[in-house]
Amino acid sequence: MLINEPDKVRYDIMSRLTLSVKNLKEIADLLNTVVTETKFKLDQTGISIKAVDPSHVAMISLDVPKELFAEYSLDRDEELAIDIDKLKNVLKVARDSDEITMRIEKDKIAFEIGAVIKTINLLDGNAVTIPRIPKISSDYFVVLAKQEFDKGLRAAEDVSDSIRLSLTATEFKARSSSETEESELILPKDLLKEIKCDNPVKSSYPIEYLIKFTRALQSCEEFKLSFRDDYPLTVDFRFGRDSLINGSFYLAPRMEE
Repeated sequence: MLINEPDKVRYDIMSRLTLSVKNLKEIADLLNTVVTETKFKLDQTGISIKAVDPSHVAMISLDVPKELFAEYSLDRDEELAIDIDKLKNVLKVARDSDEITMRIEKDKIAFEIGAVIKTINLLDGNAVTIPRIPKISSDYFVVLAKQEFDKGLRAAEDVSDSIRLSLTATEFKARSSSETEESELILPKDLLKEIKCDNPVKSSYPIEYLIKFTRALQSCEEFKLSFRDDYPLTVDFRFGRDSLINGSFYLAPRMEE
């Protein structure tokens, strides 16, 4: 039986995306700090991902533009429900310097890494929802080097399960304390990239989430932290090749007496 030409064209069309393994690993590691499964929303501009942890303490939003990809051939807009742990298992066979091609089929994704092809089934899309990201804004913020914030988190890691961030017009502090220990990161204005704060603000946050988040984010150079008194923290960041991936991390405050 002959296949007519229109049917053949539809059969040949397939969505294919190619990017560096290093970038995809970082995306997967970031998402895995809050979830084990999520949806990738694909359209002609790129991929957007939103994920919230089961306790609704932390959320991540990522925008991955098509310019990041060596190949971005999309048959149609897609929503792919993906098991993040299975994706990370696929990436274990690759080196950071490799490129990976994702071939999207009806209910699965085939990953091509050189001569290796691994395939995983997509999850039931109805069972994985895309969370609504609330409008969280604060006019007060600080922009600082990621490595400086990392130092403060490492110093506080074994002191307490929370860290108090405070901001004034002239400095940023991150402090943790217990009955027997105390740690404090103090960055004056001249060591910050940018600061805006008309009135002093402070708020405490669970340190576990911040540590997992910063450890997963390897190619980022700076953070923008926005918060106010006892209010959710927003961390805006960019990473990946040429810092093309735009992201935001949201963390609920830890209410303390």
